[in-house]
Formats: sequence, structure tokens, C-alpha cells
Amino acid sequence: MHYEDYEQRIGYVRARLRLVATDAGGRAAGVMDDYRPNWGIGEHLSGDALLAGAPITIEDAERLDAGETGFVRLHPISWERWADVRPGARITMHEGARIVGVAEVVEVVRRE
Repeated sequence: MHYEDYEQRIGYVRARLRLVATDAGGRAAGVMDDYRPNWGIGEHLSGDALLAGAPITIEDAERLDAGETGFVRLHPISWERWADVRPGARITMHEGARIVGVAEVVEVVRRE
């Protein structure tokens, strides 16, 4: 899926993402555009991670392999959940309960 139209109408979150290496518990394979993880973007009052979905596109590469770092654009499914995410925030990429990536938010472009 191409997200140019979505980005023009809705916006995106740009982040520097580091995938956890496979031998450190990360994915066995890398990720490509339209990978759809959940993101830990804060905490519930109970202390549990607040998760929200956002597919990604990878800037300047076809894929990002385990252990690598690159810039990505996140396309939040529900912007309401991302309301408190700001540049400088550290967010985590999840597959189930497992953290498979860590990102630092660089820019939030919200057009709604």
C-alpha cells in the first residue's frame, strides 16, 4: 500500500527505529513497508503498556533487517490514541507481548 495520500490527508509520525537483533529476542526476519505492528506509546494507569496500531513505511530502503536502524513513517490507525506522542518520545514496537523494536519519535505531522 502506498501512503502518500494518507500522509497528505491525515499525517504521519516519523521515527528512527532500531530493530532488536534476532539473537537478543527480535524477529527472525526483517520488516518491509506495510508491516503492521502495535506500538507501546505510553502506559495505562495500571502500568500496562498502552498499545496502538500503526503500519510503517521505511524511508530510503526496501526493508529493515533485525538489528538494523533506519527512519520510518508510522501511519496511526487511531490518532486519538497517539495524541500525547511528541518528538523525542521513545516508543516500542510489539509483536504480541514481545518488544521487537525501539523507536525515537523525530516528527509528528498531524493534518486532521
